Amino acid sequence: MIRKIITFTLVLLTSVIYSEVERSKVSLKRGPGSDVLYFDFGETAPSSYLGVERLQEPKLEDLHLGFLEPAPGYYQGPDGGEVYQWAKNHYQWKRADGSVYTEWANGTFKLDFPSGTGFISAPASCNGCLPTLIWNYPDLTKITKYWMAHRKEYDYIRQKPIAFENYLLVSESKYGKPRLELGNYVFYGSEKWSEYLRVFGDNFKMKPFLSYLKSEFQLENRGKIPVLLFDQYEEIKSYIGAEIPGGSEEGGFGGRDSITLCCGEKMPQPTGVLEFDSDALRRVHFGTFYHEAVHNIEQVSCLKIQTETGKFPQTDILDPWFEEGLANYLEAKFYERKQFHIYNDAEKLIRENKVPKSFKALLDAKYKDLLPYSIGPLLIKHIHETYGKEAIISYQKDTCVGISPILALQNATGVSPDQILKDSLSSFEKNKDSILRNGKKLQLAGYTTMNSKFPNEYKNFLDKGFSLPESAMDIKTYTDLPNLRKIFPASVETYSGKLEGDFLGPGSSYFYLWKKGNYRWYGDSFEANVFPGNQILFRGSGYTLIEWEDGKKQYISPKGDSVIFFNLESKSYLDINGKQVTP
Repeated sequence: MIRKIITFTLVLLTSVIYSEVERSKVSLKRGPGSDVLYFDFGETAPSSYLGVERLQEPKLEDLHLGFLEPAPGYYQGPDGGEVYQWAKNHYQWKRADGSVYTEWANGTFKLDFPSGTGFISAPASCNGCLPTLIWNYPDLTKITKYWMAHRKEYDYIRQKPIAFENYLLVSESKYGKPRLELGNYVFYGSEKWSEYLRVFGDNFKMKPFLSYLKSEFQLENRGKIPVLLFDQYEEIKSYIGAEIPGGSEEGGFGGRDSITLCCGEKMPQPTGVLEFDSDALRRVHFGTFYHEAVHNIEQVSCLKIQTETGKFPQTDILDPWFEEGLANYLEAKFYERKQFHIYNDAEKLIRENKVPKSFKALLDAKYKDLLPYSIGPLLIKHIHETYGKEAIISYQKDTCVGISPILALQNATGVSPDQILKDSLSSFEKNKDSILRNGKKLQLAGYTTMNSKFPNEYKNFLDKGFSLPESAMDIKTYTDLPNLRKIFPASVETYSGKLEGDFLGPGSSYFYLWKKGNYRWYGDSFEANVFPGNQILFRGSGYTLIEWEDGKKQYISPKGDSVIFFNLESKSYLDINGKQVTP
């Protein structure tokens, strides 16, 4: 028995020795005498652009073996390690340092280490593009260098999708040091963004915003998210490689690895006049950041779902109604000015009969007439309020793994998407008046309040209005008419000649200043136009008052007749045809 075992062992040993002797040795393609290169990527993934720059980066020519023939079988590598070739340029090499090199015919190759670190190089499909490079680490973090064809440069991305992390590593030599770090947002930009960043924290409700997205919709991003601030629209357009709706004003782009905003050249710059500078910042649309932050967080959350399920769709799901609808819906929750714009734009699209009649037609329309930005939020609002947060979560998860929007929405609500669209528009029609009626108040939320030089008199006017007769013939004395010059002059010195735009007024009134210095107070039932140095023209419910700088006054009654006081004593009455009469 013992003898048989020894004999069998000798036979096996002889076979192994024989097969090793028979294996052809294969050399490196770059030359038979070339040294075998070994690599060390470190134990943990770098967390900075400079750290990635220092990573060893294997090249195909460093590792490619020069087979004499494409015959399948075992070979001996240049370091003595085992090589197995399946076909031409498709083989695996178990290297002396314990790493395993695998190459495919299309030029893809990877290098894996027993520790769990590894490297992958995959050729890009576009002409002239450089390969995608990936460094993998044992804790499931990876560094990806992705070639951006429109910029002809690499982006460095640090990824750990299972932990809601996917963010761009920024080159400080190109974008400078961070100008602001707020939570996990890191801002890079020029001096033109200084005023914006100085008050950003006061205008972005970060904690409640992020908490709401996580608790309500399971949306989260734990990475260090860079926010790139561009000065000019052409710069952000070149960076992204596409036009951006609203980009030339205060638009932006929420990508999966970063957020970009525009435009620094339109941001307020300090003048040294505190009142003016504060007003300028109140006019900035800080809501854009909420919108782009939602885009970023939703995509990172989607990547986590794909990583957990192992389902990565070959093509992106095109459902801008959801992407832009969710972003605008959430922006409006935290930045009330947006609510007016959504309702106002939706009402206009419906009135002009531009809203598709079916859900499929809405999908096919894509970004036509900017439908996703106004009709999208109406659908999100209806789904959220009627079917609950679970419906939003379900739809997002399904579409992330490649389920069509029509089927995903049906699954999420149990109702046909066409009915969802119809019900959303019906709900809008019932609720729109309450929003549009307060449109001006919403539109100017947070704006500076302009004050009258006579605040008590102006307040008294707002409370009581003017009590005037139906006919001008009933006005007997100069003092029967209100003194407009003791009510409506405003404190515009800080802004006159420098700014044109809206202000809030005391109470429920509003104010508009023209750059040349004239201005208007107005409310639901009045407007008072002030032309400094000339006159004040007041229009009420069917009547008009005019008061000139020299004290002259005129009252035009609801009946159309009028009285003019040239001074305290002298007056003239006119009938509805403008003919002078005596009462």
